[in-house]
Amino acid sequence: MTNTEAVMPEALSGDEETILREVGYGDPSSRSATTVLVDHAIRVANSHVDGVEVMSIQDALMRYDWVQDLMFSLIAPDENELLRQASELLQDPIGHFVYVHPGAKLTAPLQNFTIMERPQERQFTHNITVIGEGADVEMISGAAVPARVHAGHHVSIEETFVQDGASCRAISIEHWGARMTVDSYSRSKLGAGAQSVSNQVMLSPISRHRSDTQTWIGADASCNDQAIMFAAKGTERVFDTQTTLTAPGARSESIARMVSAGGTITNDALLIGDAPGTNGFLGCDGLLLSSDGEITATPALKAKSAEAVLSHEASVGMIDKDKLAYLMASGLDEDRARDLIVQGFLNLKDDYIPDSLRSQVTAMIASAQSGGM
Repeated sequence: MTNTEAVMPEALSGDEETILREVGYGDPSSRSATTVLVDHAIRVANSHVDGVEVMSIQDALMRYDWVQDLMFSLIAPDENELLRQASELLQDPIGHFVYVHPGAKLTAPLQNFTIMERPQERQFTHNITVIGEGADVEMISGAAVPARVHAGHHVSIEETFVQDGASCRAISIEHWGARMTVDSYSRSKLGAGAQSVSNQVMLSPISRHRSDTQTWIGADASCNDQAIMFAAKGTERVFDTQTTLTAPGARSESIARMVSAGGTITNDALLIGDAPGTNGFLGCDGLLLSSDGEITATPALKAKSAEAVLSHEASVGMIDKDKLAYLMASGLDEDRARDLIVQGFLNLKDDYIPDSLRSQVTAMIASAQSGGM
């Protein structure tokens, strides 16, 4: 099924498309499907291929009665005050719904974006994604504000269901305002034999970003995720992640790369082996460029089965003086040598990044280090 009747190519202005391209937006005709949420409404929701449906969460609730059973099924609305406020908006929820049909093999990426255009706005979003059994999809998502928006509050809830045997590769890029506050809640459930590879790229200055992520991995399913985060002076990033290997054969690898140039980063990660035959790894590496900044990395393991194999490693340090001296001896000045070291530290694994975004992510890393973002 396609919903090409919903195509609205004129819905975004040229300025809006320019803003979104900085976080991965591509020509909708080159994507399987596109959604764009602007302030409090879905501005674009279109699909060009069979096997994928995208629409506002309001439309999804009217079209499929099972969607109401998914909302808040992975996260409790009374978990804290912000979630309680979000749940009170259920009569008029804002967000996108993505449904990749069972067995669909998408050959082009599916993209979802959010823009907050009103200064001092408070934006709540609730997104639900369902990847049907045996489906195969690549997803690109991002969030951004125009340059004139410096302050505001964005709260997002993401509930993602990767069903049995499905495969999902995703990358998310965020570019918020320097005095904004963001609270994001992400919950994912992987069915038996499912595969998930995801990347988060968070480089631009922000006042405070708190991220709360939980993932449940089923039998013989695997989850590989990477996050790169940069904290300029005045930026505070707080990350709480919990990964649970729920059934035999579940596997996970989670890697966080953190660089502080005067800001603070707190990363608490918990990996739980809740079944025999499970295997997981946590990696948390930090690079402190200035004594004004601070990085706290706390990887924790909890084995609830004697046959769960869990491991972690963590490091936080300054730039290696020997590497710096080596590069400067080759003819680079100190600033350029430091840039290269940081860029190499933050680089994601190439095979985790979609081809269409690889050069863009590399440019963003260089720009963040130079203070250009």
